[in-house]
Amino acid sequence: MVIAVIGILAALLLPALARSQQSARRIVCLNHLKQLSLSAVIYVADNDHYYPSSNSPDKWPQALRPGYQQLGLLACPEDRSIVSPPQEAASADLAPRSYLINAWTDYFDLLPQPVEFEVMPDSFIRQPSDTVVFGEKEEAQGDFLMDLRTANQETVLEQTRHTGGANYALADGSARFLRFGQSLRPVNLWAVTPEARQNLTP
Repeated sequence: MVIAVIGILAALLLPALARSQQSARRIVCLNHLKQLSLSAVIYVADNDHYYPSSNSPDKWPQALRPGYQQLGLLACPEDRSIVSPPQEAASADLAPRSYLINAWTDYFDLLPQPVEFEVMPDSFIRQPSDTVVFGEKEEAQGDFLMDLRTANQETVLEQTRHTGGANYALADGSARFLRFGQSLRPVNLWAVTPEARQNLTP
């Protein structure tokens, strides 16, 4: 009888425990993105109000490195492709990574082509609390950029890692959880131009 009661209690408690562990990992990921977002704010303030170049030899993890200390911030604890804690590396670009940065392609498409050195000023962002800087990427994908020109939203952007949604960092230094699709519709939060924000480019 006692064993049966223990079995019933375990059956009731284990799913709740699993959900609480998932929630804790989602919060850790959210905190990682918030710290990366703040490191981007620091970078922009120190670099004439421009975001890191998307075509520089140093990708964003290395460019932003002065603003964060631990390479572990680049990894979401729910990312199953990262099996061990990141080790110190000569470049943060070599560290395991769960996130990708906005490529700002709708902004660069406005400029005379070709654009030799792709940097975007933060002054172009009209709605910083609703403009995504970082999102989560699919496991084991090597992309550094969320590029709307290449339909990354369909192939590389991870939108369901945390029980039907994912975490995002925003241009004002905040971070939030969004359900599947909410970073893209009805408003494309990856875009900075009014036209692209209202119409997702396939």
